[in-house]
Amino acid sequence: SHRQVSASKKFLQRALNMPKSKRNKVVSLTQVKKKDREWKEGLVSQIQRQLDTYPTVYLLRYENFRNEAFKSLREKVRDSSTFCLGSNKVLKVALGKSEAEEYRSNLHLLANDMSGNSALLFTRLPQADVERMVDSFEVLDYARAGAPATEEFAIPAGPVLQYGDPIAHTMEPTLRKHGMPTKLNKGVVELLTDFTVCREGDTLTPDQAALLKIFGVQMATFKMELVGRWEEDGGYERLLAEVAR
Repeated sequence: SHRQVSASKKFLQRALNMPKSKRNKVVSLTQVKKKDREWKEGLVSQIQRQLDTYPTVYLLRYENFRNEAFKSLREKVRDSSTFCLGSNKVLKVALGKSEAEEYRSNLHLLANDMSGNSALLFTRLPQADVERMVDSFEVLDYARAGAPATEEFAIPAGPVLQYGDPIAHTMEPTLRKHGMPTKLNKGVVELLTDFTVCREGDTLTPDQAALLKIFGVQMATFKMELVGRWEEDGGYERLLAEVAR
């Protein structure tokens, strides 16, 4: 009908007049792949430059990574060392996965010990200093969903406390949303029954992680361990008794 044609014209006109930023952007898959490839190639080149610059490379394994704490550590050692993180696949390509492919002698041994959450530390520091730095580096933080609970945490029935004081009445809907059986009684948040937030070994759900944060219970430790050390003279030493592959 005439009315439908008119409406279609108006819709088309509005679409044509729409600012470019608001239109649907089509990103070519080839373009994405190209950018991804360029980033990987850049990382490989960067690692190989560091191998030519620093006399020693350590393979590290970490858990519960926290960006701010890592940036602080990186800044602390920037005069003598540099870290490199990336997918293990790309790191292994840069080092060389076999004797025929390795960038420098015996780097494939280091590459083959890489698994899980890995990082490379390029350094001029003596081994004792590196060991001291890594052993003393521990940052406690709130656990995220998917992390294991390291202990049981339960809240008794009655008025709900936060840091030793009655929790703000405005928090009652939030607690209820995360599964706690609560109610407001004359402006005081009350827990109707004893409530176990988590048990040791639980894989934390988003609700459990949120409640632990509300009550100030930190269960995640960002820490690292040394797996192996490579020296520019071509020697590789495994520093862990057992290395998971």
